[in-house]
Amino acid sequence: MSFETLFYALFGWFIGVLINHAADVLPRHRALSTVPVCPHCAIPRAPLAWSAVLGYLSRRYICLGCGRPIPFRPVFVELATPLLFVGLLWRYGFSVQLGLISLYSVVLILVTVTDLEHRLIQHVVMVPALLIALVGAFLNRDMTARQAVLGGAVALALFYAMYLLASPVGRLISRLTGRPSEEVPFGFGDVTLATFVGLITGIPGVIVALILTIFSAGLVAAGIVLVQVLRHRYRPLTTIPYGPFLALGGFIVMIYGPEILSWYLRYGT
Repeated sequence: MSFETLFYALFGWFIGVLINHAADVLPRHRALSTVPVCPHCAIPRAPLAWSAVLGYLSRRYICLGCGRPIPFRPVFVELATPLLFVGLLWRYGFSVQLGLISLYSVVLILVTVTDLEHRLIQHVVMVPALLIALVGAFLNRDMTARQAVLGGAVALALFYAMYLLASPVGRLISRLTGRPSEEVPFGFGDVTLATFVGLITGIPGVIVALILTIFSAGLVAAGIVLVQVLRHRYRPLTTIPYGPFLALGGFIVMIYGPEILSWYLRYGT
């Protein structure tokens, strides 16, 4: 393993620790400077347990307050992020593009975690991310700034329209089925995330990203319905967080967009 690979893997692990901390404190409206605490009883963790991986390696993963271990998610994020960063390094080398893609990936990972766990895509994350993506549009070597801004505008228009329609359509379906639902089918956080995805994938890449989003979300939703039916626990109007699928579609196109479009132009037309 080269020094560059080892360095970026360790950097990715450190970023994974920061992602976990942000995912723990931001949804609870606490400052990033807050000391990491147990998510179950809020007792501060031992310093070695600020990292989930180090906590398990040092056997400090059991909370002294409630006796529960560090959850699996922090461990997964701390292991997956360095692997992802190494893959990005091998693809882009040390470059401005590597920095941009790594930063965009951090936003997508953080949003995925908070939306899965809390159904939240927070403005405190997305507003800085949108500003960074706007600046990055002028540095991205895979597309022009015009393509990036147009991609963001298209995603903003489409998802803002969906946001406006989501609540009345949900109320209409509830009334027709006679089953009230208090779950929000589509939040404004999804609009900001879609705009971010549009900025980092550009036009026409954002169209591919949205197609992948719809396909993957539909596939998972169908699987959930099937499991509920087989267990005789079917619940109509059950919503799923949309952010992780937006993040997945955006990430795939952000990395492989040029290859996907080239393949389509060669074989799909």
